Formats: sequence, C-alpha cells, structure tokens
Amino acid sequence: MKRFLVAVAVVVMSLAVRAEDEAGLRAGEPELKRATSDEPAGGEAVDSETADPTPPAYDPNAPISNADWRNLMNSARQIRETSMTIMVLAVTLFSILVLGGLVLFTAGLAPNAVARSSVATRDHPIRSFAIGAVVLVLGGLATALTKGILGIVVAPVVTAALFIGLAGVSEHLGRNLWHLAGKEGNRVGHIAAGWGTFALVAVVPLVGWFGFLPYYAAVGVGSFFSGLIWGGKRVEEPYGRV
Repeated sequence: MKRFLVAVAVVVMSLAVRAEDEAGLRAGEPELKRATSDEPAGGEAVDSETADPTPPAYDPNAPISNADWRNLMNSARQIRETSMTIMVLAVTLFSILVLGGLVLFTAGLAPNAVARSSVATRDHPIRSFAIGAVVLVLGGLATALTKGILGIVVAPVVTAALFIGLAGVSEHLGRNLWHLAGKEGNRVGHIAAGWGTFALVAVVPLVGWFGFLPYYAAVGVGSFFSGLIWGGKRVEEPYGRV
C-alpha cells in the first residue's frame, strides 16, 4: 500500500512539474515575440537571451496529454468509418457480380422460360406486378403461419420464379438499351446490360431500395407465372423461341 501511495505521489508531482514547465513556456512566448520584433535593422547582432530556446527532448515515459488522446481516438474513428465504407462497397459489388452470374446461369438453363418472362414483362407489366405481389405476400404469410414448414416448398418455387423473372426483366431492359444505342445485340448482351443497369439503380438509397427493387422483384415473379400460364405461343426474335 505504501509503495502504491508513493507511486501515485510521484506521478502527481511529475504532472505538476510538467504543467508548470508548459505554463512557463507559454508565458515566455509573448516576450520572445516582442524581442524578435524589436530586432534592430542593419544586421546588428541579436542578444542570445532573446533567441528561440531549443525544444525539449522527447521523453517516451511522459504521460499522454488529453489532446493527444483525442487526436488518437479521432484517427481511430476515421479509420473505422473508412474501413466500413470500403467493406460495404466491396460486399455490394461482389453481390452484384454473383447475382448477375446466377441470372445469366438461369437464362442459359431455362432460355424459353426467361423469354416468356421477358415477353410478359414487355406486354403485361401491371398484370405481372399484381401476380407477383400476391404470390410474395401469400407465400410469406403461409410460411409465417406454418412456422416455416410450408416455406420448405414455397421458398424453392419463389426463388426459381424470382431468378427467371429477373432474367426476363433484365433481358427486356437490356434489349431496349441496345436499341437506344442503335444496335441489335444478342440475348446475352441484353441480359448483361439490363442486369447492370438494374443493379445500379437498385442500390440507390431509398428510391432503389424501397421503390425500384421491390417493384421489379414483384414484376419478375409475376412475369414468370404470367408467362407460364399465358405465354405458350411463339414470340419473335431476339427474345428467342418459346
């Protein structure tokens, strides 16, 4: 206990001495400035007492001041915020690329279903949205009421419908973009261009999250079922054979 009290007393005394030294340096600064400003012209010699004192040597054992702690904490906070921003951007970009690959994979696996979904998106967007909204709401309610049991059946069907529908929506959007550029393109180019544009708009805060993304997700699901029920006819190129 005595050693602890002695150590505390030593720390307090060192802090007091350091504070007195800093106060003395601050008090002497105006006098040094006045002495420097009163330096005679013509290159006369300056008294050594008015010269700037040498800075004190760095003491690694000196306690860290409150200002240094604040600067350290601010730097750590800025590093953390920058790291989080970079991580969010990296995860978003990676998700867009992975989902785009799944959309292209779905189009290659079920090209006719994607073509029917694209035609339904083009010809009946409101009907597709209504069907998709009903399917998503009823599927979610059924899964919640059965405590996830019905979700084992509903989730795979809705997921397949969503990816086929998003591929159809991307193809329809990309086809229009290629035509705006004055080119015909092909189905892969249509889907890639459409998905890239869709993803860029979907990540826009508020408008993309709560407007564009839910709407076209419902349109995609609804266009799958709409094309499955009413889209058995052949359609013109470049949507492909149905």
